[in-house]
Formats: sequence, C-alpha cells, structure tokens
Amino acid sequence: MDIKQLDKKTELKQRIFFALSDPGRYKIVCMLYSVGHEMGCNELNQHVEIDKSTMSYHLRTLREIGITSTRTQGRQKYVSLNKDWIETLIPGLLSHL
Repeated sequence: MDIKQLDKKTELKQRIFFALSDPGRYKIVCMLYSVGHEMGCNELNQHVEIDKSTMSYHLRTLREIGITSTRTQGRQKYVSLNKDWIETLIPGLLSHL
C-alpha cells in the first residue's frame, strides 16, 4: 500500500466520522443498521422523525460519502446501508453505534 492509497483511506474514514457527527445522520445510520435491511424513505422518516427536506439533505450526504445506497422503484426511494464497505474501512464501527 503506497502513500496515495493510505491518504485516500484516511480521507474516507474522516468523511465517515464527519457524517456520523451530525445527530440526524447518526440516527439514520443507527436505524438502518438496527433493522438490517433497506427502508423506504417515508418509513425511515417516520422512525427518525426529521423534517422531510432535512432528511433529503442527510440522505444525499450519506449517499455521496458511500455510507448508504439509494434505489428507486416507481415513486418510492429505498435506502440501504453499505455495511461491507464501512466494515472494510473501519472494522467494528457499526456494532458500536
């Protein structure tokens, strides 16, 4: 592993910790981890109780970092946690949330 790879991995870790530092995004990640499967945005919003526009912003932030993935089916969007990717970068992180 060279310096560039090390720097990239460090940057990704920093971005994950930055994302989890926000209480709303932290709640979203905890909810997705606890249910263990993808959730529709409406269902997720009911459990996390965040304003719809704020929820949209948080989901976009999590998706851009790579913590979550979103798929669209008809008019509904479904969000899932990228557990394997997170565990590769920071082993054990999700189980300690």
